[in-house]
Amino acid sequence: MRTLSFWSGIVCAMLCGMVDPVWGYAAVCALSLIQLSLLGSSGSSVFLLIHYATILTYFSIAPAMQISHDVEFWEAGVMSTAAHTQALMLLLLYMAGVEAARLGVPDVPAHLPGGHDRRLVGVAHPLLLLLSCSLAAFATLFIKPELNFVARGLTGTSGGEENVPIDFIFYSTLPKLVVLMCFVALAIHAVRRRTLWSWCAAGLAFGLALAAANPVNTARQVLLIGLLPLLIHALGRSRRWLLGSVIFGSIAGLGPVLNLISRGSFWGEELTTFPFSQDFDAMFVVAGILERAPIPDLGWGRYLLSAFSFFLPRDLKMFPDFDPLGWSAILGNFSQSNLSLPPFTTAYFDFGLAGPALFGYAISAGFRVVDRAIDPNRPLSGSYLSALVLLAAYVPFMRGPILGWGPFAVSGLIAAVIAGALSSRARRPLPRAVRHGLPSA
Repeated sequence: MRTLSFWSGIVCAMLCGMVDPVWGYAAVCALSLIQLSLLGSSGSSVFLLIHYATILTYFSIAPAMQISHDVEFWEAGVMSTAAHTQALMLLLLYMAGVEAARLGVPDVPAHLPGGHDRRLVGVAHPLLLLLSCSLAAFATLFIKPELNFVARGLTGTSGGEENVPIDFIFYSTLPKLVVLMCFVALAIHAVRRRTLWSWCAAGLAFGLALAAANPVNTARQVLLIGLLPLLIHALGRSRRWLLGSVIFGSIAGLGPVLNLISRGSFWGEELTTFPFSQDFDAMFVVAGILERAPIPDLGWGRYLLSAFSFFLPRDLKMFPDFDPLGWSAILGNFSQSNLSLPPFTTAYFDFGLAGPALFGYAISAGFRVVDRAIDPNRPLSGSYLSALVLLAAYVPFMRGPILGWGPFAVSGLIAAVIAGALSSRARRPLPRAVRHGLPSA
């Protein structure tokens, strides 16, 4: 039923988009809501649930309202209907690729009922380790206080700007995510153990997380990657509609407000709300690139390799010329270069119209393994926390660009491995029961 409704809906969205992109995006909104309702059972895919919640947030209502009201972003003017229609088709091809990878694949996870209770021994040990690690990571933030306790947008003005990206990773992003992931691990321990000491440790970690990841000076990608894993763990297999609603509400409702608090108010901006906030400009940017930049020959993988080489130093970046956001036509049409380019657009530059579908198929196939790992009864480990982080990181990944998303995602995975390793320190195999006094053969 879900598969049939999707393919019927995707055809309707394509036909509506050919008439008017506004109706096409409205059809995507309806399709996402239907899929979310059909994914409500506990055995359904957690990835698809997050996927459609992200589509609903960034790629349906917002662009439809923006196009219908001729909204302009980044001083680029109003885009043509043809450009918006082409951008919509790339999105639909990506969605089709995601679902194609799920044909005939069951989504039921490998349940491990009560596994965490049987394997955890000496619960005070991991709690002390996690709390100590959280304190150490929090103290690291004071090495470069100007990166962590000053409103975003006001740093990097006093020289040495060439080192700012590296400093942000090592002295801001990574420590903040370690603090957040330690809080996630401690909160899970507290819910499972329900002891006074575990609740106190989780409370202390929560206080550190509030101070370290204050929205005034913390990127929203860090907040999503660091805090959404706890909600996925708690709601991903049970109250799934609530998880989708939280993702939509936190981005659509809190996102524009946090943007105003963290940056906008310092530049004289007024409160902008969904769907006219520049937090939802992704498809506008895609349409702008398709309309105003001469699309070169296919890159055959070089655009994606260039984007995914974010972990390399700038001088060693793979294929630096294959970065659409660095094209002179883009820099000349938009008032800034910090633009949101969804990754399926990068795949389009590499492989044409087949690119978004192939990219969606590859992403969805990879997340099949992650889906099977999500079980609230699993023992807390680095692999389980990493699976939660990957699902959480998919939300900012879809908005893009890959280059801006990468350092946050990798830092989140490192933090998950650290928190998981500390949580595993107290586990040891149960001793074998030896029965004495029995006659031997």
